[in-house]
Amino acid sequence: MAGKTHTVGLSVIVAVRDDEDSVGRDVRGLARHLRERGLAFEILAIGDGSYDTSLTLLRFLCAEVPELSVLGIARGGRAFRRATAHARGDAVLLWEADRGSAVPHAILGWALSRLSRRAAVVVRGRFVLAHRMRSLPVLLETTGHGNEYEARFERRAASLGLDVEIVGRRPARRRGLLAPVLRILSV
Repeated sequence: MAGKTHTVGLSVIVAVRDDEDSVGRDVRGLARHLRERGLAFEILAIGDGSYDTSLTLLRFLCAEVPELSVLGIARGGRAFRRATAHARGDAVLLWEADRGSAVPHAILGWALSRLSRRAAVVVRGRFVLAHRMRSLPVLLETTGHGNEYEARFERRAASLGLDVEIVGRRPARRRGLLAPVLRILSV
């Protein structure tokens, strides 16, 4: 990153966990979309419990996507926290590559437009978008994965009085799936 001096409006932080089948395609597609929109951006990929070749593939992809940097590996649940310390953008997009789909471009555009009036936008099950400096205390203290991360982010932001827009419902917990089995076994 030493040679990169362009202004960065958006830092995309990608937490990578065993995503070698799709992470390259998804990062390439997101970079293409952001370039087409004329946004100044960087993509920071960081391993978060990845045991496959995802990070190696992304290192090769850096030649094709100059905005991409691979930061290495963070301890479990701390990828966003570590990468935020390296981010240079006014806003950060926190995306977990293993959540099943690439960043939906239309929803990202909508969330970026909402960020002008909010400290952060949480699109549950998809991503968190936040003003880096306004949300820095939350970004540096929140850990976890997936829905757990989102819930912690929301609680911490609320406790600090930050204006966060939350979109979507949290998926139902799978509590109780074992209850019928346990009842049968206890008879």
